[in-house]
Amino acid sequence: MLSENIKAFRKQKGYSQETLAEQLNVVRQTISKWEKGYSVPDADMLEKMAGIFEIRVDELLGSELPEPNRSSDMESIVNQLAILNEQLALQQRRRRRTWMIVLITAGVLLFSTLLLNFAARVSYDDAPAAVAELKCTLDGETYIYQITYDKQYRVLTAGGSAWIADHVQTEKYNDANVLIAQIEDYFKLRGGTCVLTETRF
Repeated sequence: MLSENIKAFRKQKGYSQETLAEQLNVVRQTISKWEKGYSVPDADMLEKMAGIFEIRVDELLGSELPEPNRSSDMESIVNQLAILNEQLALQQRRRRRTWMIVLITAGVLLFSTLLLNFAARVSYDDAPAAVAELKCTLDGETYIYQITYDKQYRVLTAGGSAWIADHVQTEKYNDANVLIAQIEDYFKLRGGTCVLTETRF
């Protein structure tokens, strides 16, 4: 193959990529691309290279050409270059398609991971963090009230004695700490007591 032949003949001559690039008036990266098969030299460049390597163009291309005349040699070279360019374009299209598939797959995986993390965090944040139970007494009567709240102390559920709900108006409070304080204050101001027990998850 042309890319391998360029590298082999360059090494035979003892040239580095830089040395060959200087003689052809191109940059070293161009030689590197030819040797890796990322691009191919044009017909004029092939002739110059063959001259530097002191070989025929057909040897550089890696195929034997008939000897009849120079114009048919050039035609064969041009045809072979066209085939090489077509193969190179096909390889590049395949590489691009592969990269597109890799990028799309990575994007889908990243989006899925972020979505799952968000869903897990939302469900974690909304999960009950604790249950507070108040056992309050006033004028010889005992009243029990329970409050379930999340990690941000938002009230998730509240219920128990209807007497407490009516007198303290518990539905007004969304913060568990505030609600507990309101119930305790209500009973203490009237000479009652409240005992708070909390169960944390």
